[in-house]
Amino acid sequence: MMAQTTGPGGLASLPTDQTTTLAQVLQRHARNRPDKVALRFLDHGEGAGQSLTYADLDRQARLWAAELLARGARGRTVLLVYPPGLPFVIGFWACLYAGAIAVPTPYITPARSAPRIAAIAADARPRLVLCSAALAAEATIRDAVAAVRPDLDWIPTDGPAPAGDAPPPAPPHPEDPAFLQYTSGSTADPRGVIVTQSNLIANMEMIRRAFGHDSETRMVSWLPLFHDMGLVGGMLQPLYLGAETVLMAPMDFIQRPLRWLQAIARHRATSSGGPNFAYALCAERLRPEQIEGLDLSSWRVAFCGAEPVRAEDLRRFAARLAPAGFDPKALFPCYGMAETTLFVSGGPAGSGLATLPGSADQPERVICGIGAAGQQLAIVDPETCERLPEGRVGEIWVAGPHVGAGYWQQPERSRGSFGARIANEDGPAFLRTGDLGQMQGGGLAVVGRLKDIVIIRGAKHHPEDIEAAATRAHPALSATAAAFAVPQDGTEALVVVQEVKRGHQADPALDLATQAVTAAICEGFGVRPLEVVLVRPGTLPRTTSNKIRRGACRAAYLAADLARCPAAPEECVAISGGSDG
Repeated sequence: MMAQTTGPGGLASLPTDQTTTLAQVLQRHARNRPDKVALRFLDHGEGAGQSLTYADLDRQARLWAAELLARGARGRTVLLVYPPGLPFVIGFWACLYAGAIAVPTPYITPARSAPRIAAIAADARPRLVLCSAALAAEATIRDAVAAVRPDLDWIPTDGPAPAGDAPPPAPPHPEDPAFLQYTSGSTADPRGVIVTQSNLIANMEMIRRAFGHDSETRMVSWLPLFHDMGLVGGMLQPLYLGAETVLMAPMDFIQRPLRWLQAIARHRATSSGGPNFAYALCAERLRPEQIEGLDLSSWRVAFCGAEPVRAEDLRRFAARLAPAGFDPKALFPCYGMAETTLFVSGGPAGSGLATLPGSADQPERVICGIGAAGQQLAIVDPETCERLPEGRVGEIWVAGPHVGAGYWQQPERSRGSFGARIANEDGPAFLRTGDLGQMQGGGLAVVGRLKDIVIIRGAKHHPEDIEAAATRAHPALSATAAAFAVPQDGTEALVVVQEVKRGHQADPALDLATQAVTAAICEGFGVRPLEVVLVRPGTLPRTTSNKIRRGACRAAYLAADLARCPAAPEECVAISGGSDG
């Protein structure tokens, strides 16, 4: 007999027994609310789009799961190669139903995506590929995968489902892997995090409680489904709730950010969000006349995570959207990562933006909420492994049922990252996140990445702090920069690579911007940069989750592979940092 919990908005029947899997939850929703729209995908980010009810999704997932079982995929990895759309969702749920291990892959364009998809295929060693018909016939991707896995069957699932009426397969064990989430490679080679069935259920509950979600939640998401925030937060969470999800392609948002806000207004979304850059982009591009007629009063949780959260950008966004009824208390900075399924801290919902005030040697820092219920969160000295008191900066360590089972086929790396123990304490094994943070009044402020620390004359500096100072130094500069250390005369020196705003790359006054960055860093940190390099907008290398790849920037600088501004626009070329590593 499954235990029951009482929750808001029709979640009283949500089972909490340890045998529960996400597939069983969806099957129950299909029985209890078969005609409710589960998902809607907007063509070009607009219009009514295509939709699936809970009964539709359940039936198609069952039929494709039967196909996977017939091909021996239970317990085996299955590569998912799709453009944005509902076929990806069906393929992912078919894997959950069949007990196969889904492996989402990033798709942007064939040329950009093929090397990374091939690298994931080589590591995951999948039994087969679920895909769209168009990508199954796409030679660039298929040839790249065939070079490492020549024996794979490619199965398009965007046509009619297999005939029949397959019953739900036997549920997998809670500790079986549900999917591999390949990390974005911001500081190291990407690796596959093993997310189990029980990890998913645990994090679904953490998100539900922290965000105040229920079955009446309406989610709008443009986030990529191959990334943990889009997959777990944007798609799986609302389906777990029995709620409604409206999806659009990431590029439809990037090309026209207004589409995101229009979808929120049109579908009366209560929960939606993205990385910091999305809020900055809206604040920068939206004009007052575009906001006229928008009604964002339904938006109660505007979550922001996946990259450093900047208070200034969120305040600008809230001020720009205030005429449309946006409530600044909806701002919901949060923190998480693939290694914890997704969510670690955030909220409580409705509390808005909270920060630690800045000082002469430290910028204002955003508090990314309180730690999720049901986990242990600690700030630890990364060298001594001792717990640090409130207010001290150290490495963020996390323990709980949402922490993944390790990295796929990498036992030694898994033990080092997932098996840490706090010195002089009896307690569980912790995940070492590699992120630096501090606790203040129960809230977590994320400072930066441990491996990106810049040490100049023995003093440690967080690159995020330096980058924030650089981007604010002159009005011609964008909110994107990379700070890193390079060798010089037996020691290390600071270099800052800073993007300029669109339309300013040939500005003859950019020398003043360089001087302003240098002055801001000297004043704020007592360090004079060896060099400030200005580059054109959109050229800093990023991961698939839009994080700046400082290592690639550093390598390009050392290889003298940066073209600088001011210059003629055609001479201001991109940093040749390669694709995601």
